[in-house]
Amino acid sequence: MNDLREPRADVAPAATETLYTVHDVARLTGVRADQLRRWAKSGLLPPRRRDGSNLWYGFPDLIAARTAVDLIDRGVTTRQVREAVEVVRAWRPDLSQPLASLRVYSDHGRLVVRLDDALVEPRSGQAVLALPLGELAEAAQRVGEVVTVEPAARPPDAEGWVARGLDAEAEEDLDEAAACYARALALEPTHPGALLNLGNVAYQSGQLREACEHYRAATQADPDYAEGWYNLANVLDDLGHLDAAARCYDAALDLAPEFADAHFNLALLWEKSGARERARTHWARFLELVSEGDSADLARSFLAAREDEG
Repeated sequence: MNDLREPRADVAPAATETLYTVHDVARLTGVRADQLRRWAKSGLLPPRRRDGSNLWYGFPDLIAARTAVDLIDRGVTTRQVREAVEVVRAWRPDLSQPLASLRVYSDHGRLVVRLDDALVEPRSGQAVLALPLGELAEAAQRVGEVVTVEPAARPPDAEGWVARGLDAEAEEDLDEAAACYARALALEPTHPGALLNLGNVAYQSGQLREACEHYRAATQADPDYAEGWYNLANVLDDLGHLDAAARCYDAALDLAPEFADAHFNLALLWEKSGARERARTHWARFLELVSEGDSADLARSFLAAREDEG
């Protein structure tokens, strides 16, 4: 399912840069593929490029993924890591992959951010002049830039609760995520993102009819919400309501004609329905948008099968 705020890569890869798939990164760093996708959705580790449902990472992202694993192994929560990344992005927008420069240490429980040669208190942004470094200084010499950040408080508004819900989803705490989205809706009952993400939690929990209700409410709250129509189409497809699902995929594509995943899923739906000419149109459009990867190979195989039949 698509998320409320699916981040896009902030730096385009160089033409000669080697790119890695989700499965490459998982194999090289030990991070599970599903966790990488969650980190991409939450903004913790955005990919360099997206081709439909395919994510592509550069070498600095391999380092960043390995760093995230090290931080979590040290007992730091995913939410804390994400907060640290947000702080560094705010202070140093020139860093294309701030996560790669993070390491967490504590000196007598005091948390600081180390950027270049400065030690900074994360909440105030003020330099720490009289910090007794002790072992922290020696560790810093070994590992380079060191960052330790105490998570900043979220504002108690609907957006803040949605952000907390995304953090909880990234940590695979669906009950907490659902509670956060419910708090957001208590403050703003027609918040489309909270409705969508609450639907995602229900979907992941196998509660398809409840997910359907939330997605439908998201499209009612914002009729121009392409991802709302797309997610509603997916769950209607799963429930066997193919005609209704097709209408919702069409609605998503009317709003976002280059929504590759919608073309792919609609093509599959038409294949199941036996409407192969309709499927062909969407397979071809998908391949115009996504030329590589398992999904592209599957699309080509369907098109080839149609040609053989012709």
